[in-house]
Amino acid sequence: MRKNLAGRPIIMISLDAISDNDINYLLTLPNFRKLASWGLLHRNVDSLFISNTYPVHTSISTGVMPGEHGLFDNVIYDPFKNTEKWRAHKKLIKVKTLPERAHDRGLVSCAMMYPCTPGEKIRYHLAEVPGTESMIFRGFKFIHYSSTFRLCPKFFRYMRKCKSFNYFGIDTFIAYTARDLIAKEKADFYMLHLQDTDHQKHHTGIDSDITKKSIEYDDKLLGTIIEGIEAAERNAGGDPEKGIHHFDILIFSDHACMNIKENILPNDLLKERGISFESAWFQTVNGACFLHISDTISKEDRAKLDAFIEEFLAMPGVKRKLTDEEMKESGAIGAGFTMGFTPYPGTTFGAMKKGQHGYTLDNDNYKIFYLEIGPGLIGDEQKGTETEGGCILEVGKKAIGLVENSTPSGKIPR
Repeated sequence: MRKNLAGRPIIMISLDAISDNDINYLLTLPNFRKLASWGLLHRNVDSLFISNTYPVHTSISTGVMPGEHGLFDNVIYDPFKNTEKWRAHKKLIKVKTLPERAHDRGLVSCAMMYPCTPGEKIRYHLAEVPGTESMIFRGFKFIHYSSTFRLCPKFFRYMRKCKSFNYFGIDTFIAYTARDLIAKEKADFYMLHLQDTDHQKHHTGIDSDITKKSIEYDDKLLGTIIEGIEAAERNAGGDPEKGIHHFDILIFSDHACMNIKENILPNDLLKERGISFESAWFQTVNGACFLHISDTISKEDRAKLDAFIEEFLAMPGVKRKLTDEEMKESGAIGAGFTMGFTPYPGTTFGAMKKGQHGYTLDNDNYKIFYLEIGPGLIGDEQKGTETEGGCILEVGKKAIGLVENSTPSGKIPR
């Protein structure tokens, strides 16, 4: 018997950087095809701007836009030290999160590599601790924020399957551990984040053979998670061959990705124009850049900056200035930025990689997807069907509804 929830477990699976274009291939693979047959597949869905991992995942966890939850981009940039600090801790989020809601409802939670969960009250927790600090320092933080002792037996059990502690290995560990926890009904609410495809798209491009193999491996790992779902379904007296009746499942992506041919380094350009960081500097987010202007900027530097902005907008690769609405929704204004810019596809602001994201939502072939499964989300007539449009923020709102309507321990469902 389940100890904490008389209703259905909730499973959220994030497939990082899987675009709507990738869905055509995933639907030819056995496990995603099976999941799609159980649910309603939403295609050509908009991400959020900034379309980077941490702002989007935090919007899904809170149900609100970045301008409201306060997480602007993955990192905080320090121009004077030329360093970036990852915005990984829950304390940076201004509003209530899904793990907080689940804890308030008395649910047992599991979160594995889901962004911005360090500091949350989660029983089964594999915390994502990114950064540029030493591996020893990050290791201590990982041990501190993760439920290390609860997961240690799984590390030893699946070490050989993981092969190495890279994204491939971490995704493998997540899938096999989640399978076991789901099959044995150890938690009520799961947040799982698979990242290898995002890593491969950054380093090999969005349509490389390596990226294709990573997508195939995502499907294999979905099959591993399905094994746990089907085992628990049978334990509850269901027949998995006839569909899932004891789970509510949301599978989604956070952003698409674009192939890159060239990059622009806005801060280097400012330096060339003789404008110091004490006067102005850019935070680059790959598919956009944001300009901070000091309140104490001199008239001379302000004139230089105004001339630079006109020149910058005319540069090859620079598409346009961001709208006031984009600045507001992205959280850029609240983070202290005055204006922003976006490049054309094929160009990135900042580090040069073969694939990047963070772009505005008005680009072609930059859509994502989500899939909803289970009686708490769809009716029987919607199983195996598709629809188009919408926004990924809907996933967060649906997840919040599921958690808020769950049944805590000792309560009878209405």
